[in-house]
Amino acid sequence: MKRALVFLLVLTLALGLFALEAGAADNFPMVTMDDSKDFTVVKLTNNRESMKVVGLTSDWQKVVIESQNLIEWTTSEPNVAKFVVGQQEVNSVSGTDTVTVVMKGEGRATIKATYNNDNNKSVNSYIVVEVNAATPSVSNITTEVVGNATETFTIPNPNNPNKTVKLFSLNDVFGAAFDDADVLKKDASAMHSLLYALEYYYDSDGTDDIDDPSWDWDWVSTNVTVTTEGAFVQKIGSDENYYNQQDDKYYGWQYVAKPSGGVYADPGYASSIYELLNFRS
Repeated sequence: MKRALVFLLVLTLALGLFALEAGAADNFPMVTMDDSKDFTVVKLTNNRESMKVVGLTSDWQKVVIESQNLIEWTTSEPNVAKFVVGQQEVNSVSGTDTVTVVMKGEGRATIKATYNNDNNKSVNSYIVVEVNAATPSVSNITTEVVGNATETFTIPNPNNPNKTVKLFSLNDVFGAAFDDADVLKKDASAMHSLLYALEYYYDSDGTDDIDDPSWDWDWVSTNVTVTTEGAFVQKIGSDENYYNQQDDKYYGWQYVAKPSGGVYADPGYASSIYELLNFRS
């Protein structure tokens, strides 16, 4: 069963990348998470995460939401993630810009913060709760990288079509100090596939097996920058996310995926939590 990933440098709306000021106003076109790490959360059962929603102006300034009575928080899967209010666990919270989320059990959930004015602005946090089940390797994954200056390539190539992406720690790639809090630890993800494809293409050292003693991560560790607790690709080679003042747009790395027999689509959440095993939505 073939599954394909394409990482490409495109125009994309990348909220949470900017160091923004906060103020008090309610005339904003969007809402966002105050801390960019809360867009993607990977935790174990019983862990907790505090989240805050703020307004976002058209010039990317964060503003405090004054009308907090219009804010509503919901969870898509209460058996995976719920809210803690005092000593109680509840499925929704209203009237506050800040909540505490507790991880209840294995699976995925979407935490949504909605500002219920005329336009019902909302923002999502994608939650993954991992347990002990693991999928350490996945076969039949095709990865393509398309940038501006970056050389376009596809792994595997027609002469060697049977590449297997193995689970590995991003600390082995970027060093022990690297924060990989938002990367799957039990299952190989699209982020693992990207980093593997880049190292294999540019500097494989004569092997396609990351467990081979001759394999190292020197090209990726030198030429790739991953931020936001391992969930965001900031730079590949000389292609770095940037703001273009001429057209007033932000350009950044994004990915799309195609399961066997499907069509390419934007999964809507970070590649670091996109499981290669089943392309779970």
